[in-house]
Amino acid sequence: MTPSERGAFGIKGWGGSLPLWMSLLIIVHTVGLAGVVFLDANLILDLTAVNLLLTAIVIMGFGHPDGAWRWALTAYVTYGVEVIGVQTGFPFGDYQYGVRLGPTVYDTPPMIGVLWLLTLMGTMYWAAQWAPDKQDQDRSMLRAAIAATLMVAFDIILEPVAIRTAFWTWAGDTIPLRNYVSWWVIAFALAWAWRKAHNFRTNRAAGLLLIVQTAFFIGLSLLPWKS
Repeated sequence: MTPSERGAFGIKGWGGSLPLWMSLLIIVHTVGLAGVVFLDANLILDLTAVNLLLTAIVIMGFGHPDGAWRWALTAYVTYGVEVIGVQTGFPFGDYQYGVRLGPTVYDTPPMIGVLWLLTLMGTMYWAAQWAPDKQDQDRSMLRAAIAATLMVAFDIILEPVAIRTAFWTWAGDTIPLRNYVSWWVIAFALAWAWRKAHNFRTNRAAGLLLIVQTAFFIGLSLLPWKS
């Protein structure tokens, strides 16, 4: 039984339906975007960490408890890489986090690991849709490459907004090319490592969330902000 068939948090029927919970996430992101444009951008963006946490809870609700250790390990590993990146400049470049992603430990918000996890699950879902295994043909490496490429595409959309919102800042206000290369390599390695993890490839909620978040960040890039 796939995560979407189980229903959110194992609830069967309407209360655990994917349309219900995804509609809720769409409403939250739409209201957030409208708040940035028409109300107060700073007020809305200060709630980013809370929104990210609640979103993660919903997406995890469509997973299976057997995958919980993989979720935790993925978030922990990517957070650890970000800590190294902030402290040393390797592998992404010279950057620093602000306060809008929540409290920091070693100058790095643990919620960045949650963002990595959600994005990886979303990209792995779409990679599985586009490159399923064929008879006598294992396409897991192709899926990992697709997931990594989608991750980089998402980061390209995210970076200008992240800088403007002070999620993080780059030294010299320049995003180095190695940031995107590093994203691809790390995402590929994780997608390959979890190539047999059913929960990462079948969580439709994560795939749909990736579309919602991409539209949200594109909206933030194109629309004026109310300050």
